[in-house]
Amino acid sequence: MIFSKKWIVAGFVLICLPILSGTYPVRSEQPSSEPLALVDNKPITAAEFQGQMARRHARIINQDQKEALLEEMIRIELLYAAALKAGYDKDPQIRASLKQFMANKYREDVLEPRFEKITVSEKEIENYYKKHQSDFITPIMVRTAIIRISVSTYASKQKKAQLLKRAEAARIEALNLSPATRSFGSVAVTYSDHQSTRYRGGDTGWLQVGRDDQYWPDEVMETIFSLKETGKVSPVITSPTGYYLVKLMGRRGGSALPLGALKERIRHQLLTQKKAEVECGFYEELKGNVPVWVDRARLQAIEPSEGRIGKEEKQPPGLPGR
Repeated sequence: MIFSKKWIVAGFVLICLPILSGTYPVRSEQPSSEPLALVDNKPITAAEFQGQMARRHARIINQDQKEALLEEMIRIELLYAAALKAGYDKDPQIRASLKQFMANKYREDVLEPRFEKITVSEKEIENYYKKHQSDFITPIMVRTAIIRISVSTYASKQKKAQLLKRAEAARIEALNLSPATRSFGSVAVTYSDHQSTRYRGGDTGWLQVGRDDQYWPDEVMETIFSLKETGKVSPVITSPTGYYLVKLMGRRGGSALPLGALKERIRHQLLTQKKAEVECGFYEELKGNVPVWVDRARLQAIEPSEGRIGKEEKQPPGLPGR
């Protein structure tokens, strides 16, 4: 196809605008414009043809290229005339598409220029940062190693006592580890029942303080977050699932990110807020010119949809700009 996407869009508007009124399009042409061709006694003018030539990405320099362009314009007119005779202008889907297209075009022409005028100053960014500084504090993260000695729900007192002694023995060995060993090292391999961590010294990776979706028991988590000194080994922790040892491997976070690292993020957020305010004002202006009435009771009575769109179903047109 020789036509550019932009020409097709423009042609769609010119061709389909009359559908809403049910009339065939009336061409607007300059007095000096002469017809190059007639389709159903309606002209394709020299001015229209020259406009299409000007929109070409590729230059049209010879007679064959001009003939090809004119033939394509004729084909568009033939298709349009055939579609009208077939009643396509009455098709609900086409009318809905045209309505959506016109709404989006009006929004683009009227609202988008207002967006382009929106700016965010350095002072606004700085004030926002000061007011919301607590939002930019990095979460406190701790990295720990854990040894778990599991205890069955049905274990006898004697068995529990044996397992507790095993946990205390593991703690003694952990305290005697070299300071260069950040995790529990070989002690975890020997004593821990937690298979996914024992062979990496009990290393759990980084855990975030305050998260309520942690894997470990509450007693263990409370101990983990209470440790302040790197390399510190906790006392034996008793929980319904067993005995645990925790060693702090590292701690980070808890400080505010600098303004310089957040400027563009804050600028984008403020721009988004301002655009939302301008857009709300824009639609309030439209409502001031066009009456709007909503039957809330009837809306409430409508059964909710299943939220699924089948392969054969068509999605309804979205709101302008959405």
